[in-house]
Amino acid sequence: MDTENYSIKGCFAMTELGHGSNVRGLETVTTYDSNTGEFVINTPCESAQKYWIGGAANHATHTVVFSQLHINGTNQGVHAFIVQIRDADGNICPNIRIVDCGHKIGLNGVDNGRIWFDNVRVPRENLLNSVADVSPDGKYLSSIENPDQRFAAFMAPLTVGRVNIAISSVYQSKVALATSIRYALTRRAFSLKQNEPEVLLLDYPSHQRRLFPLVAKTYAMSFAANYLKMLYVKRTPQSNKIIHIVSSSFKATFTWNNMQILQECREACGGQGLKTENRVGQLKGEYDVQSTFEGDNLILMQQVNKNLDDWPRS
Repeated sequence: MDTENYSIKGCFAMTELGHGSNVRGLETVTTYDSNTGEFVINTPCESAQKYWIGGAANHATHTVVFSQLHINGTNQGVHAFIVQIRDADGNICPNIRIVDCGHKIGLNGVDNGRIWFDNVRVPRENLLNSVADVSPDGKYLSSIENPDQRFAAFMAPLTVGRVNIAISSVYQSKVALATSIRYALTRRAFSLKQNEPEVLLLDYPSHQRRLFPLVAKTYAMSFAANYLKMLYVKRTPQSNKIIHIVSSSFKATFTWNNMQILQECREACGGQGLKTENRVGQLKGEYDVQSTFEGDNLILMQQVNKNLDDWPRS
């Protein structure tokens, strides 16, 4: 009921100061205390502090903490735990420290924060256990023996983040192109003959060459985004790998293209492109980060390349 009436405000604590794309290298450590049936979560060093956590600085009451799970001296890899970080009145819980990440070049409506844990205890039931679990007496349990396969199964639900970013970046490209083309249909510059009306920007071949190919590219990306959407909605356990490949490649290429389109549209609108009310420049600042969050684009394309190299050839 707490989640349904929005009394719980959650945030997603995976990224650390020292680790972003390398999820397996996360340094936050969780151990299990079989005497109390609790997990104990710690930030062992400064690079292990949770960083860029959206909603953490001011609003979130709970977080999903991604941490190395140590059971009886053995590191079982990264697992996720639900942790309360604030009470109902907004006070930070004991043994937790939270600091705002500060002003950013965009997305300042999101209160990104940093989180440290000092022997924070949570019940055994707070482990998200769809892939693995820990028994009351401290035994590690999982139906997936292979650590690599277990990690892949654990990370599979996060694909939706890349899917959403890929799709939303196409929407941003559409907004910028619609704005810049409408502007080019009203803005005039220079006349061919004396006493004749000045020529519309969009009637210049040079202006057409800078915008029309981007319109065509955005149409193609829009069709591809719809395909990705349907692929994800109709997903099965057997299709997880192909969805990972497609979402990773689309997220990288779409966001790279989006930043190119936003820059070209900003320039095509001249000085008007700098006004926040026209949104193009604002979109540039707000969404530049898309090439970084939910997976650095270069790393994602390397994963795509590796998966395609390993793909069976008929």
